[in-house]
Order: sequence, then structure tokens, then C-alpha cells
Amino acid sequence: MAQSRRAGFRGAVFAALSCLSLIAAGQPASAQSNDCAREADSIRKAESQLPRLEVAPPEDRQIVCITLETNILFARRLTAHVSQCPRSPYARQADTWQRASSQYAAQFNERRCKPAIKGYRG
Repeated sequence: MAQSRRAGFRGAVFAALSCLSLIAAGQPASAQSNDCAREADSIRKAESQLPRLEVAPPEDRQIVCITLETNILFARRLTAHVSQCPRSPYARQADTWQRASSQYAAQFNERRCKPAIKGYRG
């Protein structure tokens, strides 16, 4: 049982890393100030693939840390996008994501996680 659960969560880590490739592949919003719609669409796709912390096994530090870091980086990307595209459909969600990012960052530090994702840094 523990083996199959662990394998399932390894799949979750793979999904998180796949999502990260979407986050990292997108250029910062400042580089796309002329194409806010395209960046918003890219953010929508990345958001749909974000890993969920509530399904990460609490005892698996690596998965929890990657999940937290993925969501923190996504929030930074969304914030950068909204700062360049204030009329974005994501403008209403920016505050919510900023609060969530602060909570994720606190958990990241409490768990003594180390940054592992080298892609997008906002």
C-alpha cells in the first residue's frame, strides 16, 4: 500500500515538474507587455496543472517542498503579469495568490525546504 501510494505521489512530482516547465517556459510579463492575452492564456494553462498541497503526503518532504515552491513561483509569475497587464482577467486573483504565496513561503521556510527549481524566478 505504501509503495503504491509513494508511486502515485512520484507521479504528482512529475506533474509538478511538468507544470514548472510551463511556468519556466513562459517569458516574464514584462517581456510580453504587448501581448497580455497570450500571457494570460499561458498562465491559465499553468494554473490548471499546479500541484495541490492538500494531496501531497505530509511525510514526504521532497514532494511537499516541490509543491510549495511550484505554487510560490506561479504566484510570482501571476504578480509580474498583472503588474504589466492591469486589465488581465487575473487582476482580481492577484491579491488572493499573493496571500497564498506568503503562506506557502512560510511553510517552505518552516519545513526547511531548499529551492530546487531553476526556471522562472519572476
